[in-house]
Amino acid sequence: MSALASGSTLCDGRYRLDEIVGRGGMAVVWRATDLQLERRVALKLVSPEFAEDPAFAERFKRESRLAASLDHPNVIPIYHAGEEDGRLFVTMRFVEGTDLAEVLRRDRRVAPERAVAIVAQVAAALDAA
Repeated sequence: MSALASGSTLCDGRYRLDEIVGRGGMAVVWRATDLQLERRVALKLVSPEFAEDPAFAERFKRESRLAASLDHPNVIPIYHAGEEDGRLFVTMRFVEGTDLAEVLRRDRRVAPERAVAIVAQVAAALDAA
């Protein structure tokens, strides 16, 4: 399995990796370009140590199918999930901006009205799921 860098492609050249926009314990998220549809996407690439675990890989695929079945304004749509050369990935709508963790690091707190709006959106998404 070769290392991936900006400009690398996945899925038989369909997705071009542009830049890393996030990292977590299990995956790296890239801003990528869907070259077939000419649109920007977020491409979540599972870390190899997780992708190599058959139980994890099966759960990832099952959860990707379930997430793709959701159609709700507070749930980011899944476009494609797959595996290539032992790499598990999922593509979804790319949303410009920052996450709540970054807002809290920066601002230390959220105004009560904004917190209520955020919780309401999260609750609506969970209800849809």
